Amino acid sequence: MRMTAADTLAGLALAALLLSGCATPPPAALSGYAGTEGGIQFLSVPADAEVAVDGEPRGRVADYSGPNVLWMERGLHVVEVRRDGFYTFFRQVEITGGLVEVFVFTMRESREVETRADKAGRR
Repeated sequence: MRMTAADTLAGLALAALLLSGCATPPPAALSGYAGTEGGIQFLSVPADAEVAVDGEPRGRVADYSGPNVLWMERGLHVVEVRRDGFYTFFRQVEITGGLVEVFVFTMRESREVETRADKAGRR
């Protein structure tokens, strides 16, 4: 049997789902959970990229990897992950009480475009 790209992606999605089950439990047990918090975990690189939620700094990707969860109130939030030399990752996420969203991504290195003004400044 030959593996296709779709099979590989499905396997990665399943691994992320299984890993999310290893996360820190929500503030209360999921059965009958009545709280308003949900969370985010990162399975991404680089681990030293900075995380902001709704424009507020919240630490680094490594702070919310493995068993660690970035807990926040239920509702719509904007997540930003940035690091110098890389394209910024933006995602709008709907946080649901008691659930953990797992972000799996690799940041792409940016290639800055040199402008005529930059070249003129070096002369």
